[in-house]
Amino acid sequence: MATITLNKVSKRFADGTEAVREASFSIDDGEFFILVGPSGCGKSTLLNMIVGLEEISDGEILVDGKLINDLDPKSRNMAMVFQSYALYPHMSVRENMAFPLTMAKLPKDEIRKRVNEAAEILELGPLLDRKPRHLSGGQRQRVAMGRAIVRKPVAFLLDEPLSNLDARLRLQTRTELARLQKRLRTTTVYVTHDQTEAMTLGDRVAVLKDGVIQQTGTPRQLYEQPHNVFVAGFIGSPAMNFVPAKIDNHRLHIPSLNVSLPAPQWISLERLPETVIAGIRPECFKLVTADDSAGEQQAMLEVSVDVVEWLGADVLLYFQFDVDHWPRVPALARDLNLEKQPGERLDFAARLNTNHSVREGDKIKLAFDVGKLQLFDADTGVALARDG
Repeated sequence: MATITLNKVSKRFADGTEAVREASFSIDDGEFFILVGPSGCGKSTLLNMIVGLEEISDGEILVDGKLINDLDPKSRNMAMVFQSYALYPHMSVRENMAFPLTMAKLPKDEIRKRVNEAAEILELGPLLDRKPRHLSGGQRQRVAMGRAIVRKPVAFLLDEPLSNLDARLRLQTRTELARLQKRLRTTTVYVTHDQTEAMTLGDRVAVLKDGVIQQTGTPRQLYEQPHNVFVAGFIGSPAMNFVPAKIDNHRLHIPSLNVSLPAPQWISLERLPETVIAGIRPECFKLVTADDSAGEQQAMLEVSVDVVEWLGADVLLYFQFDVDHWPRVPALARDLNLEKQPGERLDFAARLNTNHSVREGDKIKLAFDVGKLQLFDADTGVALARDG
């Protein structure tokens, strides 16, 4: 096991494209660390620089305090698991798992011992003599993991290893992978574009956009305390609802929702931007009856339900608001789909439990606590700081 530290690591390609810009973070010994972001954000490039498949342009990569910038991949003693499994079709499971040890010219007894140990951990014993074509996708992925385990590396590096699996098998394999990592306690760096994988697997998560790390933290920190609107919108499903708002005379005005509320107590009312972006997560709504009244800290909305998605334990409701008095959102309008004109509509989503019977076309009342709002500077996208 090992600690991995990156100090201002950057990658520029020959055409001038900057794939990664000054990435800095440390991965603890035995930690399950996730790199997550949309396609093309630089997460796989970052992983390849750690393992040595890509040269870095600037910065330092250290393992247990030792600089490894100039070491080739073999000398770094890290095991890579790819999206495509990369198994040799003419070799049995046993031979595929043993291959890196055979190339390293380890004694046959030692190879046999390590392969059998890995097969037991991964429950591959009955499959050792099969060829990859006779295995399911999940079994092939376990063989790829076994080939990494036998090397006893200082770290595992996994590049979207579950993306080729169907939804049910992906969930099963994800659970197996989490148990395996906890059992082995080997430092693991895992790349994915799936925020659900990131939130369920990672001890800590780094969110990337356009080659820049937006925030690093525990899944709970990313969900409850996003540093900016990108992280707030990327983490969580369905995505956070965003709407422009203004703060005036200690009150929060959300014109499109016809809501005026006391500004959250955690906001400093000094040097506030003219316009803010208010964010509310779908799960923060609650259904209220016609007899309920909203308190001073509550916002009550009357909406007409457009779409209902029944998910079993939960139901998702989608509805819209007319855009009337629309504040200017100069920097983030396109990114958040908030570049609206009067007469257009704003999309919102709410997540409720299935104790409520709501149908498409129903007019309902929803309420949310102003204290659960997330507020962001409309020009920079940076979150307005909370106390604590």
